[in-house]
Amino acid sequence: MKPVHDVPTIRAAEEALMAQMPEGALMQRAATGLATRTALLMRQTFGRITGLRLAVVAGSGNNGGDALFAASQLARRGVSVDILPTSDTLHEQGLRAAVGQGARIREPRRCDVVLDAVVGIGGTGPLRPAAAAIRDVVDAELTIAVDLPSGLQPDSGDVPGEVWRADHTVTFGTLKPGVVLRPDICGQVHLVDIGLDATLPPSAVHVVERSDAAGYFPRPGFEDNKYTRGVVSIAAGSQKYPGAGQLCTAGARHADVGMVRSPVGGFPDVVAADGRTDAYVVGPGLADESRLDEAVSVALASGRPAVLDAEALVKVAPGAVVITPHEGEFARLGYTPGADRIAAVRQAAADRQVVVLLKGAVTVVAAPGGEVFINTHSSPNLAAAGSGDILSGLMGGMLARHFVGRTPEVVDMARLAACAALVHGQAGELASFPATSLDIADQVAAAVAWAASG
Repeated sequence: MKPVHDVPTIRAAEEALMAQMPEGALMQRAATGLATRTALLMRQTFGRITGLRLAVVAGSGNNGGDALFAASQLARRGVSVDILPTSDTLHEQGLRAAVGQGARIREPRRCDVVLDAVVGIGGTGPLRPAAAAIRDVVDAELTIAVDLPSGLQPDSGDVPGEVWRADHTVTFGTLKPGVVLRPDICGQVHLVDIGLDATLPPSAVHVVERSDAAGYFPRPGFEDNKYTRGVVSIAAGSQKYPGAGQLCTAGARHADVGMVRSPVGGFPDVVAADGRTDAYVVGPGLADESRLDEAVSVALASGRPAVLDAEALVKVAPGAVVITPHEGEFARLGYTPGADRIAAVRQAAADRQVVVLLKGAVTVVAAPGGEVFINTHSSPNLAAAGSGDILSGLMGGMLARHFVGRTPEVVDMARLAACAALVHGQAGELASFPATSLDIADQVAAAVAWAASG
């Protein structure tokens, strides 16, 4: 997992680290990391570095200083550098270094690459008018944000107005919430190590990775049987929504679980009879109120992990439960993501005393104690009816497998839920375009194999 830290925490860590270093050394680390990554992206995009034209759109602060020092290094490698100031003053030493290598302050013009270094994590509010005017004139093939795109709020991902969208974001030291939550604005994110780990405290917010998901898919041993690998029971589907039950069951079947109990027919390896169960999934497409009430009651009374989705969301009660609303369902529960998605999901988890997974292009999962796990590995193919039903089944199977014979623990459940979203995202990626939910369900087994080998 990769930790995510807010601005006050980062500022304190930077101050502590700078106190241990010569003056300016931390900025030089950041600049070298930025120059190295920019050169790599130049070579990947254009096949060369020498002769390219780079525009540095610099503000007055340290963010501009990072970019100007990086530009001086790139100029030494044959890059032509234009400096486009957005304020009357620039970082003095950074400007001197860049100009000393041939950079010049110019009017905006066509360039190959632009560095957005208007503001860093200290910036608030929308993109400033002077910077917006430059953005609208500079026609670059490659836009790289320095630490985060200007106009993006670092601690929330909110965009209160104009913003400078990037193809890539080179961020320093640790991930910021805004950078994680807005891939549509940040593009591909590259984390540069500047030694901040030495002074950063542990974080309650993490981004899950493929290697984290691997731990939830241990290979069966010769001593295993269907019960030691876990049993998941599914209550999903109805005459009104028959497909939801089928897709949910399909997701569970490929979760490396020993047995799936489900009333849905058509799967020869699925058992219709009730019996021993290690985890429950209740709700997808379950429009029959009496069946729904009974299934929720059984799941909640069992003390075993349960996934409640769709129609079952309004039946939630505190316990070893994961609820999986999309934004519309989240609103019906009385919450809106608003300007701060992490804070909203945390509040819902604390209020309901369950694990809350808010679906979206970036999935945010919170445990009742405030621990947050984020999945950024997604696919546009998942924007299809029935996709969430697959996720619920997959998650239920993973819960059954992981907690078989063990007492469920909510922080681990939250981490697992985020990893289920990651595997679900990979299934979406593997499904060829144009993809239906059936195509996504067909790729769950391959996605599990991908995660297990991570």
